[in-house]
Amino acid sequence: MNKSNNIFQKFVLITGILNFPIGIGMMIQAISNKNPEILITNAVSGAFILFAGATLIWASKDLKSRIPIVVWNGLVRMAGVLLVLYASTIGNVPKEMLVISAMDFALAIIYVIGSKKITQIPFSKLILGKVKNQLKS
Repeated sequence: MNKSNNIFQKFVLITGILNFPIGIGMMIQAISNKNPEILITNAVSGAFILFAGATLIWASKDLKSRIPIVVWNGLVRMAGVLLVLYASTIGNVPKEMLVISAMDFALAIIYVIGSKKITQIPFSKLILGKVKNQLKS
């Protein structure tokens, strides 16, 4: 594994680990507010953030064959960014959410471009998970 692959692998691992306090925090906040209108949505969203973190950690252990997980994580983050931008056009969005979205935008770009760069696999194949027999050593 060359140096840039190793840096990318560590980046994916660390960002995956950082999903855990975010997901747990979302779940705790949802449960402690006891607002049934948002409890389920926020708690389930927190659980999915935990799942995303776990998949990133898992993917980081074998990026060559699990890189589509990283690409899709980036695409999902980008969808979240677009939703926050849309929400900002119809109402007030907390400043913290805008900051988080900016960080998610940066991660999405790094995940997608980094995945393409380290594998040299076309983006279309990465999003379809067609990495077998495409990988270069």
